[in-house]
Amino acid sequence: MSELIYAVVSTTNSAPTSAQCAANILIKNWASIGDSYSNTVGGGLQDYEALMATDACLQGKKPQYLSNPDATISQVSRDQVPKLLKNTNFITLSAGANDIGLVQILDACVYNFIGSASLNCATLLGNAASFMSGADFASSWNGILSNSRSVLAPNAGKAYVVGNAAFFDETTSPCSQRSLAVYEGTGQQKYLNSATRKGLNELIHRFNWWQYYLITNYNQAQVPSGDIRQYPVQFIDPDDRFNGHRLCRAGVAYGTGSGDGTTWFATGDGLSKPLTRSPYEQLKPPATCNPNGGWNEYITCRMAKAIQKTSFLTLTSMGSGTTLNNWERIFHPTTQGQDLIRDEIVAQIAQGPTLSGYNLRILPLGASIIAGAHSSDGNGFRKVLYDTLRKTNTVSYVGSQGTAPLQHEGHPGWIIQDVSSVAGVSLPSRPNVVLIHVGTNDLLTNNNIDQAPDRIGALIDHVLAVATDAVVLVAQILPSSRPGAFDNFVTFNARVASIINQKQNQHKKVMKVWMPITTDDLVDGIHPADAGYNKMAQAWIKGLQRAAEKGWIGTPVRV
Repeated sequence: MSELIYAVVSTTNSAPTSAQCAANILIKNWASIGDSYSNTVGGGLQDYEALMATDACLQGKKPQYLSNPDATISQVSRDQVPKLLKNTNFITLSAGANDIGLVQILDACVYNFIGSASLNCATLLGNAASFMSGADFASSWNGILSNSRSVLAPNAGKAYVVGNAAFFDETTSPCSQRSLAVYEGTGQQKYLNSATRKGLNELIHRFNWWQYYLITNYNQAQVPSGDIRQYPVQFIDPDDRFNGHRLCRAGVAYGTGSGDGTTWFATGDGLSKPLTRSPYEQLKPPATCNPNGGWNEYITCRMAKAIQKTSFLTLTSMGSGTTLNNWERIFHPTTQGQDLIRDEIVAQIAQGPTLSGYNLRILPLGASIIAGAHSSDGNGFRKVLYDTLRKTNTVSYVGSQGTAPLQHEGHPGWIIQDVSSVAGVSLPSRPNVVLIHVGTNDLLTNNNIDQAPDRIGALIDHVLAVATDAVVLVAQILPSSRPGAFDNFVTFNARVASIINQKQNQHKKVMKVWMPITTDDLVDGIHPADAGYNKMAQAWIKGLQRAAEKGWIGTPVRV
């Protein structure tokens, strides 16, 4: 038995059972490195590593635990990786939030630690977006992935990079007049209005996108064959597991401390009741504090300097006499949230991308990439996907374009609105799976770019109004190397991720699908070559696997 073997397990459960795992995975050792997302700051003593150590799949093996809540990517690489045991079976890694300045962003957008002189929220969000697209962020990720892989067990060891979950339900109103600002009084409050929530959610989706893209770049250099199952680094996206459990949901009376039992981010009292007065505490003298330190040091120093400068400032109460702890824990998952992250990691460790016994009637919907432009046979991903799925499933395509059995509804050059107009041609065939990749032409032609994600939302609604029982898989559209296009594609994907969350909150069977494609896969700056289309097929299969785990895929309606 190899040191880490992937089991073929049932697709009906999101987390494998002990019977499915115990005989198929041999874990000698594993390790946890990273920052506060993998540290106990958010979940008390039950972070996802502690919960993983109790999981039957890992046979109670406790990790080599090295995480530091204040660490940057380079600090994790420098201080934690060298301490890892050689031939480690796998590593879990959460990093990067400190690099993009998340604590400073939360200061500017939410807390207002330094009072009226607080930093500008929009400016810092923009700075973070620019930093993530820069060379330093890419170099840091490449360094830590390379260093981490050097200690993994040869051929079998993997690193699992854990992304973040978006914080808010951004369309509801309960938080619009709520504030987590630390001072009372006019001009000090920063309310959690819709714009603030959208901005912070987009930050997280952008952060996840960049992590996935840089990991994909690294993996492609390590596995030239393009078999994504063999990639040494896997990205764990826990985001959609938090739908229905985010902050600021409608109809939720928030509790104190670590939440109300259904909210899987730590909340604090500031969201649940009017702010009250309390003495400030635990503040270091302004002359000796370090404003560039970790969370606690940053918070206490900024507050001390604010109080020194403006003596009339009065602190609000965040509850329970543990003011700083509550501030520090907010925006980290509770134990329930960490449990979901654990499930996502263990599911990826234990399972391979297999799907069996389904009747799949698939509508590929979009523009030229759906059509297969620039592929050698003109079929793009569709033939590889068809041939793979039909080994263990009944598969048919529907659409007005192409020839049987590889029909589709892909129209080169079309924008989202055009695709939405033609979707009605094929939807009466009642597909139970719809694969959407569209938006590239809107972005390349500057077609009202800011509203393009909303048009994706309208397209999803149109599809589900007809094919009411369908699963809709929406691709994060492929990047483009055309001049000036890349950043618009990143922003579009981040906003579409938020829209998909909104649809899931409405109990619609809609899912985001990551595409393991970089600009190196493109033949003309837009379309992939055959190898890229093959990777797209593998990604669609992973999306179908996830939909099956959720119990979303039913038998097609007879027409």
